[in-house]
Amino acid sequence: MKNIKLRIVYLILCSALLLFALFMLAVNLIIPAHFVREAKKALISEAEYQNRTIPYTNDEWNDAEEHFLTPSIVFLELDNANQSSGWNRDAYRLEKKLLEYCAGRDIALNQCYTFKTDRHHLIFMSVQEEQDDWEKPYAYIMYIDIGPITRYIVTLNWAFFGVLLAISSVMCLLGFRFGRDIEKEAERQQTFFQNASHELKTPLMAIQGYAEGIQAGVMDAGGAAEVILEESDRMTELVEELLDISKIDMGRQRLAFSEMDIRELLYDSIRAVEPTVVSGGIAIVPEFPEEPIMVKCDDTQMRRAVTNILTNGLRYARSELRLTCRPDKRNVIIRIQDDGDGIAEEDLPHIFDRFYMGKSGKSGIGLALTREIIHLHKGTIRARNGDTGAVFEISIPVSR
Repeated sequence: MKNIKLRIVYLILCSALLLFALFMLAVNLIIPAHFVREAKKALISEAEYQNRTIPYTNDEWNDAEEHFLTPSIVFLELDNANQSSGWNRDAYRLEKKLLEYCAGRDIALNQCYTFKTDRHHLIFMSVQEEQDDWEKPYAYIMYIDIGPITRYIVTLNWAFFGVLLAISSVMCLLGFRFGRDIEKEAERQQTFFQNASHELKTPLMAIQGYAEGIQAGVMDAGGAAEVILEESDRMTELVEELLDISKIDMGRQRLAFSEMDIRELLYDSIRAVEPTVVSGGIAIVPEFPEEPIMVKCDDTQMRRAVTNILTNGLRYARSELRLTCRPDKRNVIIRIQDDGDGIAEEDLPHIFDRFYMGKSGKSGIGLALTREIIHLHKGTIRARNGDTGAVFEISIPVSR
């Protein structure tokens, strides 16, 4: 996944160049060739009409093929070099050059020729009408100037190039940013898997070490088995957290929302950590209002998020952990505060990062998973230091 942003930009530029090349091929070769063919058809058709001695019938007029360039045909006497059909100097000079060009060459009758200048592209034909026996045949030139079309094509080339350049620049910028995001996501996933492997390796090594001690007869089987069970539970919990946070990342975590009293959920969370409370000698002090506070949440996931915060607080509390909740205008504020040493200031901005290892030397994804669960409930969570220890505040919308 390295340099994917540059690959995307390279692909966009190559696509733009290919598109411009195809446009140039179509506009500069195919379209001019088409107009040259149509100009020749118009001249040949007009020559047939001029040389016809029998007038057209009405049916023949109706069946005659029409050419869109026929109105652009200009007639010019071949033997009069000073005559011009134009009404401006540019037309006079052009037709004078054309007559001089024809005078120095053997121009066959009823054949199409090409004459180009800097600004003009003429398709012309020499035609001769037979007169009476005593009169000299009348010779003239018919031509169509497709120069304005070729000049328009040049303008169209620059316009298309400018538009394509602008679009390509925007797409390259967006592609670069998109590729950078992909690289960051790939790097984040790689870091996630490396940290997950490290976290899983720790309990596995403990289990392996105690199992080998039992096998060698150097450890008490009962004590070793207790440690193995604890590490197995720890590893099971970690695997479940990894699976849940992976589901959230992929958008596959489905929440079963139901309306409930948030106080009941908080009491359930306290009961879930009761074994830790008893063994650690830490008291949890709940402070809830008497009136119900109704919220819409996924009971299982929200209880898990609160339990994670309680477990984290019990790990650092000295004697008590205060759990309070109070309704706001639109939200309910859940506050969990311990009486420990608090969180190091340099760790506060990263406390919810996955596998972040602070000054305590411990890492994990419990708090990161908690934040994701709260966000799924359209809530917020933040950590700060209070007067006595760390404070975690959760805010989720109340039912309406």
